[in-house]
Amino acid sequence: MPAGGPGDHPLTDILNFNLDVYDKKCDKLIREISKYISNHELYEMFDWIDNFTATKEELSELEKKLSQKLTELESNADSNGWEKKE
Repeated sequence: MPAGGPGDHPLTDILNFNLDVYDKKCDKLIREISKYISNHELYEMFDWIDNFTATKEELSELEKKLSQKLTELESNADSNGWEKKE
């Protein structure tokens, strides 16, 4: 499979191919975060866990981190008068 295709990276699958990767909550949070920052920034933001071997605990922790980051980005955007990308 060529680089950048489905299965290459969890974020590529979620953002470029609209695939379900981690779970509905995490995937939705990732899509929301991507409205505030570039994909490059998002790739660098976390050590992305392997979606094929992720445990429930790892997904729960990822969900917390994503939720905190989204809240931070929304707050920053609101205080700076920015609107998220649609």
